[in-house]
Amino acid sequence: MQSWRMQSCVMPSWVPRICLAMLLWLPLLGSQARADALQTQALENNLPPLIQELFPEATEIGEKQTSPKVWPVYQVTELIGFAFLSGDYIELPGFSGAPYQLLIGIDRDGIYRGVKVLEHHEPIFLHGLGPEPMHRFTEQYPGLDLRQPIKITSASVRSKGAGSNVYIDGITKATASAIVLNETVMISAIQAAQGTGLIPHRNPPARVRTELQEDTDWQSLTANQMAGQIRLSDAEVAKAFGSTGADNIDFANLYFVYLNTPTTGRYLLGDAHYERLMQEKLEPGDHAIAVINRGPYSIMGEEFVRGTAPDRLALEQNGIQIELRDMDFYNFVDPQLPADLPQFEEMRLFSIHSGAGFDPASPWVLRLVVSQEQGYLRPDEVRSFSTRYQMPERFFEPVEIQAAETRPLWMQIWQQRAGLIAGLLAGLTLLTAIILWHRKVTENARLFRVIRWGYLLYTLIFIGYITQGQLSITNVFTILQVVTGSADSSILLIDPVIFILWCYVILTLVLWGRGYFCGWLCPFGVLQEMAAALATKLKIKQKKIPWSVHQKLWGLKYLILAGLVGVSFYSLSSAERGAEVEPFKTAITLGFVREWPFVIYAILLLVAGLFVHKFFCRYLCPLGAFFAVMGHFHLLRWLPRRSECGSPCQLCSHRCGIRAIEPSGKINYRECIQCYDCEVIYRDDHQCVPLINERRGRKRPSGVISKAS
Repeated sequence: MQSWRMQSCVMPSWVPRICLAMLLWLPLLGSQARADALQTQALENNLPPLIQELFPEATEIGEKQTSPKVWPVYQVTELIGFAFLSGDYIELPGFSGAPYQLLIGIDRDGIYRGVKVLEHHEPIFLHGLGPEPMHRFTEQYPGLDLRQPIKITSASVRSKGAGSNVYIDGITKATASAIVLNETVMISAIQAAQGTGLIPHRNPPARVRTELQEDTDWQSLTANQMAGQIRLSDAEVAKAFGSTGADNIDFANLYFVYLNTPTTGRYLLGDAHYERLMQEKLEPGDHAIAVINRGPYSIMGEEFVRGTAPDRLALEQNGIQIELRDMDFYNFVDPQLPADLPQFEEMRLFSIHSGAGFDPASPWVLRLVVSQEQGYLRPDEVRSFSTRYQMPERFFEPVEIQAAETRPLWMQIWQQRAGLIAGLLAGLTLLTAIILWHRKVTENARLFRVIRWGYLLYTLIFIGYITQGQLSITNVFTILQVVTGSADSSILLIDPVIFILWCYVILTLVLWGRGYFCGWLCPFGVLQEMAAALATKLKIKQKKIPWSVHQKLWGLKYLILAGLVGVSFYSLSSAERGAEVEPFKTAITLGFVREWPFVIYAILLLVAGLFVHKFFCRYLCPLGAFFAVMGHFHLLRWLPRRSECGSPCQLCSHRCGIRAIEPSGKINYRECIQCYDCEVIYRDDHQCVPLINERRGRKRPSGVISKAS
């Protein structure tokens, strides 16, 4: 017994060898993991220039977010899209067994901006065809909609230009590699778009209650919402294409049925074929629908290839088109159809892949696409006709939807920019104090000059160059999109600095008019103030434009504003190009590092400011015009005036650089930038003529006709 125990404790010789090998491998595995992490980090650090290529108009590439994993892309202060790595969302093995790593860009409308292959291991592109065909393949994505399935086909099919699918050219001799690349693009783009809120999240697919089977017939199937229908007459189709005189006979009469439920599937297919469908033809999570056509318009078309996606049918759910693929179900077997099924011209079964995210218990839409030839040199004209369909809830088990704990993208950005937000709030608090206690601030002319120039430098450096908080007329376009329902309101929260500034400016607009943005918070306005100060140092005499001409020139900025807003409703991209009348992007966002025509334009405006005080602000700025219009009915007019202002005293009118004080002494609050220069004069008995006279005892105290609150 003792001998047995001793022998059982003797360790086999291979055990320490394996342990030693494992100990030797652990550091290598750890170093490999570290190397992979460093490689990934190095890859991501080098991405901003590539993202810039996808978005040439971008002025800022935001930091990568954690959930969803995207880089927000900005033009000036407006979010224009997102860039992301496909590997953060899906890793489909390619022909080599390894996945692609793609950099993909999408804009706010869900349109691809570009696809770049960062890493791949496909032998055909490494050692065979070379990378050029792969790059030509990815160059086809810009301009395509991520909501539509993208099919790889020949150029002849793609040139049709009509149907429910989008086609791109394949890669000869690399079909499998191209398909995987295309699937990687589509699936990762859908997931990224859902994560960023560009498209809605879909419900998790409900589970079919396989134990529930009801007796039914064709009449019950159609009456109890277990079958959908699209019925079109020749007259309806002709009307859709702008024609008249067609007969009121059937053009198409489609019925479609979801087949995974035993009630519908066993009735329409028969027990044997239903079992074959569920066990042999469908993978776990796949779905099937049947489409029956009783009209003369073929649902497949003459050029349809069995086993492919139909061009004349499209299934959509939550605004996203989901791929249908012909199953060619009855290719080798005869149907076992129910006796009461009406006569029909066509019957096809289509499958939906599990990865499509289709939820059979949620509503979905089937579209029939009809095309009409327009001649050899013109693309076919296309119309679609659709109907909504939803299976009764009793056929599915309820799915408990667990709320995602991930925070919205804008909340993550706000957290990342907490320091900048704090600095901005501190600056706005200081400005608020200056506004509320402006009587004290303006009592000492020298102290006020220090305070004002100190704040203007804060605006230029911190708000302008550090936080990129230059408001622009392009922000107004975004606001108009939200107001009209073209964009979600959450888009306004993406940039916290811009959002906070807009909130503050709107508040001051309601109370005091446009002045506190144009006079205190506009970085380019500060550059113009500096140009005017430089002109004083250089003893450059400011040009005094005649008052009548000055009043007419005021109207230019309102015409520019009206033109840009009008164009924005027709073409937002054209309006954004027109918004280059603002030099803000050149001078502030890009710091004059831009193409020379833009730089020359911005410099010329500043040079003009040497001779005409704040030339751009006074006559050309569409944003200033917008604020003037919105702030026209402000509540307070609190800059103090005396009865002598304007008659006889013209000092403030002459000293007002922006020329917002009329010869009558009245302040034009649409043009006033609240610089307080006139109030400094008002409180200084060494500058204000009525006060000088009072101090010298030459006349009785003057009457105050408007007093600061």
